Amino acid sequence: MLRSLPITRIGRVSRPWVRLSSTKVPFDTEPFPFSRFEPCCSDQAEQPMENGFVQCAKHPIPKVIGKKVDMTTELRKYDRSRQLLVCVGEDAPEWHRAKVESVKDGLIHRLQEEHKTWLLQGNKSTNPAILLTTACERPSSSPSSWPTCDILMLPEFRRFPAVDPATLTSSSPFIKTMQALWKDPTTQDLPDPGIPSHEMDDVDTLVLVCTHTMRDKRCGVLGPLIVDEFRKVLEEKNLLTSKGGKVEVWGVSHFGGHAFAGNVIIHQKGLGGHAYGNVRACHVPSIVDRHIVHGKVIKELWRGAVTNP
Repeated sequence: MLRSLPITRIGRVSRPWVRLSSTKVPFDTEPFPFSRFEPCCSDQAEQPMENGFVQCAKHPIPKVIGKKVDMTTELRKYDRSRQLLVCVGEDAPEWHRAKVESVKDGLIHRLQEEHKTWLLQGNKSTNPAILLTTACERPSSSPSSWPTCDILMLPEFRRFPAVDPATLTSSSPFIKTMQALWKDPTTQDLPDPGIPSHEMDDVDTLVLVCTHTMRDKRCGVLGPLIVDEFRKVLEEKNLLTSKGGKVEVWGVSHFGGHAFAGNVIIHQKGLGGHAYGNVRACHVPSIVDRHIVHGKVIKELWRGAVTNP
């Protein structure tokens, strides 16, 4: 359980924003021990599939899923600058829809409706970067039931607890903050959202894995296996928050490129958010060592920077 933190309010802050480019990313100079979707222990009794999928003796996955994973097309890159995680919990109705924004009365639906209204008023984005908004199985910190949810803003690692979608209108301060992000997701000049928030001082790394079964079966099958392996490896190293560490691992909704399952985003303070594709449970110990422990980005699996540091 997370420790309680002092509640503060975010004021208007302005500071220069620098976009990450591939030349500035701290790629690991040591080759990653696996190629895309390569198993750690090839099952000699199994023949490779037409797409190149090879079964792993130690971390088996259904062949019907493995043969549908794209391991050859160039990994689709991101042009993002911020991510919002809407912490709906594990049992929210969003998980039963292919599009989480289609759940009426839900917080993501409310934000989308306000975004549509903003666009219909003639507003438009001034920056091609995209604000990535996803549902997350992380439980809300408040006893309030769905649709009231926490929102996490990244890369700031700022939590807005117990946001009730019924209170969000075009005139509410939080929607004014969202309008600034819709106009320019890279902006650092954000108005006061008018609701309590705090920095997540007890978390410095968030590992997010697409587990969105209703959007794509590949992520729905592979994602939970990857989540379990991350938690296992991190627990052994006492890096999880439940063991006194500062790392959390959560399943999230679709964030693009399900053909490249498993899809993982790692947000780390000082390093920013980075997306990986074609990850298998076999790769997790090396990802933990290279990326989470030593702060090195793995070029072989990299799908791009999701947020700046």
